[in-house]
Amino acid sequence: MAYADRVTTGSTRFSRIFARDSMATELFNGCPVVTGAGAEIGEVDALLVDRKTHRLRYVVVLRRDSSAASVMVPWQSLYFDSALGRLVFYTYN
Repeated sequence: MAYADRVTTGSTRFSRIFARDSMATELFNGCPVVTGAGAEIGEVDALLVDRKTHRLRYVVVLRRDSSAASVMVPWQSLYFDSALGRLVFYTYN
């Protein structure tokens, strides 16, 4: 499947990339996402790539709380904690 043919969000600016589409996405698929204090937010579902720049912009996180909704977290607000194998959202309140 061509890059431009992938499923997009409401805007055609971003392409939603799933684990089956990319080796890099496969590495993050299901990865826990936590707050800076270590409270669990959810896990990675997909990545959103900017079609114009081909840069990773957002991580789609499936929330684990009662809302069971997915949220888009800006990639720049995350860092990977390699010691514990998780993404940390350090600006989450």
